[in-house]
Amino acid sequence: MPMMTTMSNQFLLFLCFLVILLCLPCSTFMMPGNFMNVDPCITCKAISEKFVEGYKKTAGSNFGGGNTDWEEKKLKGYAKSETRLIEIMENTCSKSESQCSGFLEKYEDQIEEWYQSSSSNLIDDFYKWFCLDTTKVCCPEGTFGKNCRRCPYGDNGRVCSGNGNCDGDGKRTGNGRCNCHNKYRGTNCSECQSGYTKSIDKDNQVRCTDIDECHSNLILSPCVLRKCNNTDGGYECFGEPFYREAPKLGTLIALTATFLILLYNDMQALASLTSIITSLLTIAFATNLL
Repeated sequence: MPMMTTMSNQFLLFLCFLVILLCLPCSTFMMPGNFMNVDPCITCKAISEKFVEGYKKTAGSNFGGGNTDWEEKKLKGYAKSETRLIEIMENTCSKSESQCSGFLEKYEDQIEEWYQSSSSNLIDDFYKWFCLDTTKVCCPEGTFGKNCRRCPYGDNGRVCSGNGNCDGDGKRTGNGRCNCHNKYRGTNCSECQSGYTKSIDKDNQVRCTDIDECHSNLILSPCVLRKCNNTDGGYECFGEPFYREAPKLGTLIALTATFLILLYNDMQALASLTSIITSLLTIAFATNLL
């Protein structure tokens, strides 16, 4: 019995260890601030925005304290001081953003060099210098992938004709294919999906307008004998066929009987008129005009 108890305890310990081992990666991934799966370009953009914001926010600041004039002379001015840089860097990433902090730490020396050597009027170019030229994790707008290849453009000079998004646009990822918005299709989203008609506006922009299938054909409705309701990009049929509606069916039967009586009595002119009226009413009923 003691031996069986020992083996059971060991088995339970093994199961507990296995559960902890399996859950560890999940718990690590679920920890707040663990964004290791975030595209580095997104991280770089966020850092750039925060850095520029901090740079502009501290532009009119100084060392503070009681002897500011001495500090300005001794430490060569607050504008290029390490004190200001530290203040900017500390507010660039929050403590919970592990990927941001790691990314910033990796390029800390390059940022300090740029900070010391660049003039203040170049701060708006910080994103281009940092994300495009230095870290090379982003691409210029309208390009994608490892080598920043050009996205598909339309005849109007816009990415995906302005009617879609280029996969990986501005990043070092993606396949560059256009993900077209609703109504549009094609390699550069310059064509219309079925159910829409294409037009070009004054700005050379492709526009896709819904086709009213219910009234596009005056002779015959797409629903034939039922009622038709136009929808965005299509239509739907509903209701009963007109010949199942007693008033309409009774009218047609009466007209047909009149036509036969007139024809039997050799009244050709009136019979022809009745025939025309009957045909027009049949078309009107079939196309739900009446």
